[in-house]
Amino acid sequence: MLNLDDDERLDQAIERIANIVERLHARQERLEHRIATLYQGVAIAFTVVVASLSFLVIILSQQLPGMTAAIRQMNDRFANVAANMAHMDRSVGQMKGNVDRFPEIVANLDRIHFGVAGLSDDVGAMGATMAGIDLDLGAMAANIGDLRQSFEVMEVNVGRMGRDVNHLSSPARVINQFNPFR
Repeated sequence: MLNLDDDERLDQAIERIANIVERLHARQERLEHRIATLYQGVAIAFTVVVASLSFLVIILSQQLPGMTAAIRQMNDRFANVAANMAHMDRSVGQMKGNVDRFPEIVANLDRIHFGVAGLSDDVGAMGATMAGIDLDLGAMAANIGDLRQSFEVMEVNVGRMGRDVNHLSSPARVINQFNPFR
């Protein structure tokens, strides 16, 4: 059998074991409480992340048609720019061909310049001749004016003569009334 000292030591050992178990139990409860708090924090964080992603998906789904329209418009504009670049490339090629013909054009302009210089002398001579013609036409116009005045005077005189003849022939007309052959 056990003696008292052994009983006491056994009680103390049991008490210590109970104390250790109680501390283990308290530690286990704190650990469970921490894990539960951690689970709650993770659940809240997960809920916030899911809600944020849901809002993001909703916003993106609303913005997506506008973005696709903008991308389509941008693609159309890029296609137009590419077509315009090809057109500009052809135009630059044509301009280069036209610029390459400048020496020929300059030579033709030089020939025209020399031709115009010769024409300038001829035009100067024509100008002098035209000035002479203008003087002759002026003199002719003055003569025609004098002739017109002479015709006006003659017309007045002819009219007067017509009246005089009419007046002088009035006795003959009276005699004609008595003409039996009429």
